[in-house]
Amino acid sequence: MIIFIYLCILILNLVAILINYRFLGTEIEKKEKLIFIIVGIAIMYVTVSITYSLSIRNVEETSLIELAKNYITFTFVPVNAILVLPFLANSYKYLKVGRLKKENFKNRLILLMVILFIILIIEFFYFKDIQTGILNIVQSKR
Repeated sequence: MIIFIYLCILILNLVAILINYRFLGTEIEKKEKLIFIIVGIAIMYVTVSITYSLSIRNVEETSLIELAKNYITFTFVPVNAILVLPFLANSYKYLKVGRLKKENFKNRLILLMVILFIILIIEFFYFKDIQTGILNIVQSKR
C-alpha cells in the first residue's frame, strides 16, 4: 500500500511538472521554464506546509505525525500546482512574448492568489481529518 501511495505521489508530481512545462510553450527557454517550475512548486510547498501546520495545531502528537505530514504535503503540493500554476504559466508566456500587458498580468496574478487562498482555506479544514485517516491506514498496516 505504501509503495502505491509513493507511486501516486510521484505520478502527481510528474504530471504537475509536465503540465506547467507544456503551458509555458516553446517561446520560453528551457532554463527559464525550469526556474519557473521550481519556484512555483517551491511556493506551493511553502503554502501547503504553512496551511498544514496551522490546521493541526491541536492534534495529538504521535510518532507517525511526521509521516502523515509528508504524505499530505507531497500529495497536495502537486494538486495545487496543477490547479493554479498552468494558468500562471500561460499568462507568463503571453507576458514574455508581448501579447499581455503588465497590468493585465498583475490582475491575473491577483486572481490566482485569491483562487489559491480559497483552495488553501478548503484544505485547512480537511487536513485534520485527512491526517487522522492517514494515521489509521499506516497503523493498520504495521
